[in-house]
Amino acid sequence: MLLRRISEHVKAQNWTAVALDFVIVVVGVFIGIQVANWNEARAFRAQENAYLAQLRDEIRSNTAMIDYQARFVKRVVESSLKTLSFIEREQDCTDACALALINAFHASQVWGTGYATSKYQEMSRLGLPSDEDVRSKVDAFYNFIDGWDVVNATPPEYRERVRSAFSPQESAILWKRCYRITSGTFEELTTDCAEDLQALDISPTLRRMRDDAEIAGMLRFWAGQNEYALQFYPDMLGHAETAMNAIDQALEKR
Repeated sequence: MLLRRISEHVKAQNWTAVALDFVIVVVGVFIGIQVANWNEARAFRAQENAYLAQLRDEIRSNTAMIDYQARFVKRVVESSLKTLSFIEREQDCTDACALALINAFHASQVWGTGYATSKYQEMSRLGLPSDEDVRSKVDAFYNFIDGWDVVNATPPEYRERVRSAFSPQESAILWKRCYRITSGTFEELTTDCAEDLQALDISPTLRRMRDDAEIAGMLRFWAGQNEYALQFYPDMLGHAETAMNAIDQALEKR
């Protein structure tokens, strides 16, 4: 329709009308492109918002893991110090022998659950978040937790050494009553098996632990690794909080 009208104006040499028709065509094309770009940008923002919300949930899930892990590691350190005291003082455990064995067991524990990073990795492949400030704060959190397993999630020599001193009956009781998984994810150390251990003669195991000249040194190293971790869990949580706040602010602006 418009092309036919332009053709008629050209034949009639109505150049003013031709110019006006040309402007209408250009403006129409420009508006069409702008509308398409606006729709594309809106769709992109909606998609990024959904990704950001999922990323925030992933970080929040990791903070719950870190918080619980800090409590777990604190228990490992406490058990390590009690076990070192038992081994090095060489005093009779009297009525607390079962707890001495439980502490030696808990001191050997390793947090084996890793952090969630799938949503972060997916967004990184897409070049998201698009906001540089948000991206830098998110990167700071994930870079901080990257490779953390080499600090205190790698089984130490002490773990195998001390457990080799346990009898099969003792190990069965320790794993059945003094350790459990909560909420399908979190590891919890308990002393619920103390009464069952008291029914056994665990003195040979405690003697083997004390007679092993290297076990105390291995445990001192492991306790030190976990002490180091305890100092930095608050920093992990701080980076996580900063990243989540940046994401929330970005979402509020959109």
